[in-house]
Amino acid sequence: MKRKSTEKGRKSSVRRKVRAGFAVIAFILFFSSIVSLYEFTRMNRVLTQQIGDNVNSVNIGRDLIMLTEDYNLEVLNAISEYEGGEEALSADQIHPAQNARFVEEFSQTMEDMRRSFTSRTTYNERNLADSVLLAYTAYMQVLGEGREIVQEDPTTRQEWYFERLQPYYIKLRNYIQSLTNASQDALIDNSKKVDATFYRSITPAIASVVVGLLLVLLFNYFINFYILTPLIKISKGIQGYRSYRKDYNVEVDNNGDEIDQLNSNVRDLIEDHKSVQKKS
Repeated sequence: MKRKSTEKGRKSSVRRKVRAGFAVIAFILFFSSIVSLYEFTRMNRVLTQQIGDNVNSVNIGRDLIMLTEDYNLEVLNAISEYEGGEEALSADQIHPAQNARFVEEFSQTMEDMRRSFTSRTTYNERNLADSVLLAYTAYMQVLGEGREIVQEDPTTRQEWYFERLQPYYIKLRNYIQSLTNASQDALIDNSKKVDATFYRSITPAIASVVVGLLLVLLFNYFINFYILTPLIKISKGIQGYRSYRKDYNVEVDNNGDEIDQLNSNVRDLIEDHKSVQKKS
């Protein structure tokens, strides 16, 4: 009786070992899919952050354009409306809102632009940001000539503005626009990368899970059908003969493989045992 329970434990132990093996395979596949999904999530988070930085850069570029346009128009109005006098206008008085405020706002906006740059910011964007600063410096230097220009007649002041100052303003504005366009291009590229990354990352993860589960199910079916089930039948047939002297009539349809040969050998062994018992 103790032997029967031991044999029964061995049979169930084989099943447990096989199932444990498949459980390990399933866990590995599941873990690999989790890693794939984690990598996709991480990459998507980085690209999303980069897109946010690009959007911020575009908005800052537009703010710079509006800031310089407003300032330049106010300079034009200040020069056109000045009627002269004993004291010349100072550089701060050329702009009704004062140069100091424009300098502070422009510098702060450019600082915000640089803070929006990351390690993935393109070389073109960084280059254009430097060009904007150089153009801004040149524009402010030319603007310093206003101390003398405001003492001239209105025609001379307007000629100075349109022929001398305006080209520097246009150059500054063009660099700011180029920087904004570069940020917009980077935004478009990163948006495309998000879409491409999503399909490129999620598809293999899903495919690996589905294929892995199918493989586990197929392997489990074949091992149970061609190995475990025949072995259990053979074991029960042997136990039936030993315990109750039942005829061994186990049939295994394994197309002549090793288990089929094992079944034939067991049948021959039992028949030989029966013959020996009859002679004795």
